[in-house]
Amino acid sequence: MKLRTALLSLAMCGISFPSFADVTLNLPQSAELVLVNGVNAQGNAPQTLNNGSNQIAFRYDKNYRENGDTHLFHSEVVVMTFSGNDATYTLQLPNISSAYQAQKFNRQPTMSLLTANGTEVPFKHDVLIKDGIQINRDFQQEIAQYNLSKAPAALTSAIAANEMQRAQQQVSPAEKDGQIDQAYVTKMLNYWYNKADTTTQQHFKASINN
Repeated sequence: MKLRTALLSLAMCGISFPSFADVTLNLPQSAELVLVNGVNAQGNAPQTLNNGSNQIAFRYDKNYRENGDTHLFHSEVVVMTFSGNDATYTLQLPNISSAYQAQKFNRQPTMSLLTANGTEVPFKHDVLIKDGIQINRDFQQEIAQYNLSKAPAALTSAIAANEMQRAQQQVSPAEKDGQIDQAYVTKMLNYWYNKADTTTQQHFKASINN
């Protein structure tokens, strides 16, 4: 009972976490979001993120003219991970005006992440590739599998965020037929405990000891 109460207490604390978000990510009009920290996303509105490590996945969508014709470039899904604290960052993508440049971007994407004063921010990036049919892709599942690998832009904490969203949408997989999956519980406890501030962590410890 204490374990379940503690888990629920931490999950409820998650409702107020966005108020502690201190990283703002500005995106260009040509970027179309697919995922933000393991959760489905769309559009290119500025993103408010928690301090620390974050991961986005997006496509580069742009019309360009070549030899008098208009072409639509719809890139592969690019995964980017970066870390930041109390800052505003801007993603910049290269100009694409030819089929050659479009193909080059798909093979080896280039981009920049800049602070408000134009300083470059370090990041890791990769391409989320899926062989075969591309219709109705489950990007959340794909990024979860990607983040379990040793890929360049993998971010293990994004897996927990993805699982938490699914747990909110359906009956928690931590409990089935009255039995609680202790591995799942442990993962959720660790995830929310690490997200909490010092005061919340102290309250959590006190709730367990009572």
